[in-house]
Amino acid sequence: MINKNDFVMINFVGRVTSTGQIFDLTDKQVAETENITGDYNFSPILVIPSGNYVLKVISDSLIGKNIGDRYQLKVAAKDGFGEFNKNLIKTYGLSVFHNNNINPTLGDMVMLDDRMATVLAINSGRVLVSYNHPLAGKELSYDIEILSIIENSNEKCSAIFEHYTGKKPEGVDITGDHVTIKTKEDIKPYIKDSITTDIQTYINKDLKSEIQKL
Repeated sequence: MINKNDFVMINFVGRVTSTGQIFDLTDKQVAETENITGDYNFSPILVIPSGNYVLKVISDSLIGKNIGDRYQLKVAAKDGFGEFNKNLIKTYGLSVFHNNNINPTLGDMVMLDDRMATVLAINSGRVLVSYNHPLAGKELSYDIEILSIIENSNEKCSAIFEHYTGKKPEGVDITGDHVTIKTKEDIKPYIKDSITTDIQTYINKDLKSEIQKL
């Protein structure tokens, strides 16, 4: 039975309830069946129920479940990506986009005022955008499969590293209270800090981490 500090590996498929449209998934077989391509990481993901790795409602739903369980979870807008806020809809002149080398089209995600926005409409030289999350105001449905629970400390460190970087490390060594994670990637300092913090929070508060680039 899953507890709040377990390292749980899951597959999921996320859909917009009203349309059935898939917006995110980890299951490669489902992606092939649905002819879905794009920038997806088709591999199981780590969830620590007491952490902030996925939506809280998904984390909470794992507690008390068991390896091998499959279930569907409905997520209200307020528990997903928030209610749609009309105050976050803005209108800009088309020249604002052209001055930033952007040629907007309907549905585009664009960066304006250091924030991501979705293009809602283009008309008579004016562009309507929304700073809401694209899934704001939508009820979501998640199909979740619980695959395994990680018990080994080396594998836990590897899973945390992969969560933050999207790649597995080349190796993990734990000697006493020292963790060495080896990688070929350039890891930004703030990501290193997050990895170190999570290792201490969820594995052992006395562990000191070092990330070595090979």
